[in-house]
Order: sequence, then structure tokens, then C-alpha cells
Amino acid sequence: MQRQHSTPCFLCVLVAATIFLVALLLGHGHRSLSTGYKSLVTIGATTPPDSAPEQQRTDAYHNAVALAFRDALHKGDVAAVYFNDSVMGGHNDDEPRTTIATMLGDLRGLSIHPVSGPGYAATLFREYAELIAKAQQRPRLAIVSINLRAFSDDWFFTPRWMYAATVDYLRLLASPPTLADVPAWLVSGERDPAVWWTARTRRDASGHETLFREINARRNRLMAATKPGLSPEEAKRRQLFIKHYMTDIPASHPMIGHLLDTAARLSRAGVTTLFYLTPIDVEGGMSLVGGEFAATVSDSARRVVRTLAEAGVDCLDLSALLPEDQFVDRDYACEHLNLAGRRQVAEALAAHLAKRTVPGDKVLPR
Repeated sequence: MQRQHSTPCFLCVLVAATIFLVALLLGHGHRSLSTGYKSLVTIGATTPPDSAPEQQRTDAYHNAVALAFRDALHKGDVAAVYFNDSVMGGHNDDEPRTTIATMLGDLRGLSIHPVSGPGYAATLFREYAELIAKAQQRPRLAIVSINLRAFSDDWFFTPRWMYAATVDYLRLLASPPTLADVPAWLVSGERDPAVWWTARTRRDASGHETLFREINARRNRLMAATKPGLSPEEAKRRQLFIKHYMTDIPASHPMIGHLLDTAARLSRAGVTTLFYLTPIDVEGGMSLVGGEFAATVSDSARRVVRTLAEAGVDCLDLSALLPEDQFVDRDYACEHLNLAGRRQVAEALAAHLAKRTVPGDKVLPR
């Protein structure tokens, strides 16, 4: 009889010991993963020595921007976020460099956290949106600029504009280790948790080469053709207008997918979102390329707005808002604006947001 009683007790002790050992293993594994994770987060946003390659220094800077945003989210300091590229600020020392975010904030009584940098696009914004979706304290409003130039192949094949390292870093920030990660790490056979985290967030190659050969066919024909009577500087600028804005934009374009991902993640997070197409120097493009330039920009803008609208996303088309004299950097076909141009963009955004604001409420409701 004693033996029959001792068997269940032994099993209970064995089960309890097993559970205890598993808990210890999970706890130790989680601490190891957390240590490797924190090391990657810190190193990724730390400025390397002057002797490091320039690309590594650039990556660290943009990673630091992402880390600062994550920390601001955790503190609840982001009431509204404005995603933009280099168009956000000034590019002329002869006038104030007041940003669009500052002017819009003043017009609407908003405290806006800007996230902007050269060539920033939805390739990055969708990762920021995932960071927002996983945060406990989220902004109530997100403004997302869309630059038609970011639909060209540079954003998928040129390291400067791909921001591959910062995409990986944002994915790292959005997925801190949990106990559920420990078994996958243990069975992977990789002893170094930092190496395992790096492999987990690594970005795959775009794989869009065939698509861009197709959608760039017309653009490349235009670039190969010459226009008589142009100075060398004008001929170069003409090439840039074609290269930047004459890529065809089908529904399968990867940047469309990035925009839809951004919208879906922000919607899932309950964030009121406004997308808008940033102004393009249509007059300058027409003078050097011809009427086909204006038609292409208009058609591209329509396709982007329609695609987003079909997904239930509010998108304001400002692509043809401004005349040629409000664009700066005249030797380069880009979207940089003078102070008056930036103010007009801020005013257009403020007017559109006012239609969606509850009277007496300075911040849009969810």
C-alpha cells in the first residue's frame, strides 16, 4: 500500500521539478536574449569612430533617429507624428528654415513630432508604423508625405535611399525579446543571441529587377532621346526630371505596397492618418521635358490617390500645388521648397485637417 501512495507523490515531484527546470531555462534564455538585444540596440545607434566607413556612420545616425522616436513613444510624448523627407525643412540660408511641421503645428495648435530625413519614404514609414502599432502609448494623428520620386528604382537598388540597415533596426526595435522567443533561439543552435537577433531582422534583397525593367522602359527611351537647344546644365536637369518622375506606377509597384502596409498598421493602432503627395515642380519639368511630363505626374498622382482611397485611406494630392518659383536647388530636379512654398503646404494640410477635427478639439479624435 505504501508503494502505491509513493508513486503519485514521486510523479508530482518529478513534474514540479521539470516545470521548475523549464522555467529556469526559459528565464536564463530570456535574460541572455535581452542582453544580446540591448547590445544590438545600443551599438546600432552609436556613432562609430571617424575611421569607420561613411555608410556605417550614416546608418548610425538614422538608427539614432528611430531610437529617439521609440523612446518618445514609450514616454507618451508623441501626440502627433509627421513622416517626411528632406522637403520638410529649409534649403536656403537667405530665409528662415522653419519646417512644415513647425508651421502646421502652429496653425493647428498641435505638438508634432517630426520624423524626416533625406530620401525617407514608406520603405521606412511602414516600419515606424509597426513600432507605433506595438506601443502602449500611441499618437492620435499621423501625417505621411508621399514623394513621387520615391517610386523610381533608386529607392530599391541604391544603398543611400534603401536604408536597409535602418529598416532592420526598426524591426529590431518593434520586436523586443519575449519568453516565446527562447525555444526558437535554443533550437537554432546559435549560441550568440546578438547574432540570432541580427539574422532574424535581416532584410531580404528586393527582387524587383524584372518589374523595374518593365516600368522604366518608357522612361529610359525618353532619357536616351535628346532635346535640341538646351545648355549642358539644362540637358542634365532634363535627364533628372525624367529619371525622378517618369517611372510608370502600376498597382503592383512595391512602393504602393509599402504605403498600404503603412496605412494598415496605423489603422490597426487606431491612429487617424492623413497621407499627401508632396508638390512637384511641374512647370520646370514641362519646360525641359514637354507636356508628357505633366501628364505623367498627374496620372501617377491619380493612381496613388485612387489606390489609397480604395483601401479607405485619406490622401490629399498637392503634387501640382506650387509654381516653379517656389522650388529651390534650381540645378537639381527635386522637391525642395522655399519658405513660401513650405507655408502653402502647411496651410493646405491644416485646412484639410480642419474638416476632420471635432469643433473645439485641437487634436483629431481617433
